[in-house]
Amino acid sequence: MDEASAPVTVKSAFSSLKAAGYPRSYIEKLLPDWWDNSLFKTSAGALQFALILKQRLGLEASFGLDGELHIQADARGARFKRRSDTKESELNVSAGLGVAIAKLALFCVKTAYTAPTTDPQALREEILELTGKKHVDFEGLLQFCWVHGIPVLYLKDLPKASKRVTGMAVSIDGRPVIVLGFNSPQHPRQLFVLAHELGHILCGHLGKDGVLIDEDLAEVTDSLIEVTNQRKDTEEREADAFALSLIRNGHIKPLSTVGRLTSGTALAAKAVVLGRELGIDSGHLILSYAKEHNDWARANQALGYSPSQPSAIEVIERYFRDGASLDELSIENQEYLLTIQGFGE
Repeated sequence: MDEASAPVTVKSAFSSLKAAGYPRSYIEKLLPDWWDNSLFKTSAGALQFALILKQRLGLEASFGLDGELHIQADARGARFKRRSDTKESELNVSAGLGVAIAKLALFCVKTAYTAPTTDPQALREEILELTGKKHVDFEGLLQFCWVHGIPVLYLKDLPKASKRVTGMAVSIDGRPVIVLGFNSPQHPRQLFVLAHELGHILCGHLGKDGVLIDEDLAEVTDSLIEVTNQRKDTEEREADAFALSLIRNGHIKPLSTVGRLTSGTALAAKAVVLGRELGIDSGHLILSYAKEHNDWARANQALGYSPSQPSAIEVIERYFRDGASLDELSIENQEYLLTIQGFGE
């Protein structure tokens, strides 16, 4: 944009963003406090606005000679594992935001990246040694990721009309980041999502710079998603196999001796006993039962009998705050990175 260009108007800029899935109210919430729409009147201000969009929303945007804001709608390099009734364009907002916060987080992560073993059983032993537990649970796997310099973020703040992703695995110049988007406080559900995304990383699905977005994971969703999902590709099967081997201690069918149970109480009790015998998180066994028998109502009852835990989202926040040196970022970027994850002061 130069002196001969048509002037940028506030209305046209926000209209272009709305068409790409970003309503004005959402954009204004994420703009830094110093931003004033009068800055659109200058070339420098318009350029600054485009840079803000790139940094905070992962959007490739520029103003043309016509004064219109032109947006690269597709998240570059992103690959989507989606339901057959979902268009890739419906996930672009989540993809762009996930990449944006991943890049920002890497500026302030305290621990250098050390590649973990790709053997799920050896990885499991490392986690158990780290936590002192007899099974791999959500917090233990989360701790392991941060110890190896793999930030685990949570994407909460999305435009209302945007489709939410379950999880994302991102590689930026060879540095992996995991972004969780599944809106559940339950540790067992987040455990499989985290293990699956780590599986994508350690199975080499990302390369040096790659983005892989999972819209739905049937292991944690209260329905048989496979009915409407496209047939799983090789990468999804590999990530699933990695996650299940890690969580299930190598037991391929841990519920082979368990038939139909009559109540949530019986399921909860059986999962605790079986979990101790096999070295498997009891909550994961409950979800596995739900998927195997399509009995999510009883599984949700059983999960309600589990010992009280802080919300999984609260645990993600705690590890993020411990693992990141937020002072490495400007105050406005600190506020943005906390806000979009839903982490209040």
